[in-house]
Amino acid sequence: MIREERPEALEKIGMRIRIEGDWRICVEPGMLKLADGAALATKGGAFDIRPGGKRSYVDQRYTIMGEAQTSPCYWNAESIRGSGGAPYQRMVPGSLRVRDKSRTTVYRADIDYCRDYYWGTVKRHPHGAIQPGELLLLDYEVWQCRYDAVVLLRDGTLTVIEGEEEAPESRELLLPDPPQVREGYVLAHIFTGWGEPRLYEGHARVKKVLGSLDDLPGSALLPQVSGRYLDASPRDYLVELTAVRDDGSLDMRIGAEGIDYGLDEALADGRIRWLELRAADPTKPIPLLLKSAYNHRVDWGLRLDLSGVPAGHRQAGTIYRIEASPHSVLNLALPAPDPLSVIPFDNRGALAPFRAKLLEGGPVRIAFFGESTTRSGRWPYRLARALRDTYPQAAIRTSNVAIGGENAIQGALRYADEVRAVAPDLIILEYMLNDSFSPEGRTEQAISGILERLREDGIPCLIVTNNGIHPLFEGTAGQVKRAHGLYRQLAAAYGCAFVGGYGYYERLHEFGIYSLTELKGNMINHPFGNVDPDWGGFDEVLGRALIHALIG
Repeated sequence: MIREERPEALEKIGMRIRIEGDWRICVEPGMLKLADGAALATKGGAFDIRPGGKRSYVDQRYTIMGEAQTSPCYWNAESIRGSGGAPYQRMVPGSLRVRDKSRTTVYRADIDYCRDYYWGTVKRHPHGAIQPGELLLLDYEVWQCRYDAVVLLRDGTLTVIEGEEEAPESRELLLPDPPQVREGYVLAHIFTGWGEPRLYEGHARVKKVLGSLDDLPGSALLPQVSGRYLDASPRDYLVELTAVRDDGSLDMRIGAEGIDYGLDEALADGRIRWLELRAADPTKPIPLLLKSAYNHRVDWGLRLDLSGVPAGHRQAGTIYRIEASPHSVLNLALPAPDPLSVIPFDNRGALAPFRAKLLEGGPVRIAFFGESTTRSGRWPYRLARALRDTYPQAAIRTSNVAIGGENAIQGALRYADEVRAVAPDLIILEYMLNDSFSPEGRTEQAISGILERLREDGIPCLIVTNNGIHPLFEGTAGQVKRAHGLYRQLAAAYGCAFVGGYGYYERLHEFGIYSLTELKGNMINHPFGNVDPDWGGFDEVLGRALIHALIG
């Protein structure tokens, strides 16, 4: 049977989705205007959403990797998960039992092994009974998450279509995609989170002032909170002004309540981990950073704006309490945008010499120069296949000279011997993620040096930025965004083409996707599966973007 084509939805009027109770959503009455002039009206409705739940694993065979003396023990750089692989991430706290291969010996946490419930890590304690490389049997439970789709049907009724809770391949991470909806119009996706006790409305606001300003009249003098809260669990931030300097700058410290990932314990009262920030400028938005159990600064996307608070009300001893709530409802943008519409494409004309060689039919070579998302990604070969299909007369060859874990500072050192040496007709450069951990000045110097040599050698360059990174990893979302901006700036300065895939990643919520579930390879920075090459949509979008840049 041929499926009927659906006219595009152009405008949504009403139909706001509210959360009532813990797991119930209410869709208000409204109307959807379609491209063919029709309008679908609904009286609204209420629906119960099933919690994400959890799954048990028993006797999972695991060869111990790594050592640690304390829990939580962080990510172990493992990739493949599931039976015969490493434990899954997002373990249920307290559920882990570690035994020897005969199940006769039960090993002891923090004596024989250390663990990390967030990353799903088990490491041997150097003074414990587990031997290096020993085969273990693990019992544990893991939290699951899920997307449900809120759908308006052609007859005006509403329904909720429940999504899957795992990947199509059993050894991939439990990071599902939204369900495929073949009839009707998807208004929003509902994301259930990992082990969360309820759904959340999604907001961030100053809810209380403590200390010397406890009697502030109304909310007019309260600071504002900007940004989108990226965590899937709620928390309260505490911002204490510890000193006000003569020049108006502030000394402050920031702490946070809520889940402390790793052992998944709640931080509150005397257990808050404070992060010292010195000389904050109150005229600029201040990142609400927190210190993780791994002593990394974590940026969940929020900024505190004190510029509207009169200087006289910025007093030492004042504490602002900021409530941050996750976004369980992911509204889809209407009309539905093409992902390529939010990706910046700059200076495509710089690729003209390469296109001319393709049209001439002569042999051409593309060198992919970058980090692991280039070395192991699907997008380089998605692009190569499209070029071969479009220019069958040209002999198109590729050299993937990328190295996982490398940054531009290191890459610059091997440009002559390993990159220019393959005689490329086009270089596609992508180092954004690893460069976000490098000193900004040295990164700019390294990238500039590479682009200078490319200019001297007459090799066209296409600079690419990729997906974002997990905030709990060793960096912040702000650093990645700055690296994206630096790449775009340098592309303009050196006349290179630029495709900013990060522009799509930071707006994934407009497409109904929670960004962390798009990091399907390792839940850190890889958006493609470790086993199934088709698992993960981000690389497909980036591949399409590069095809558009080169072919149109």
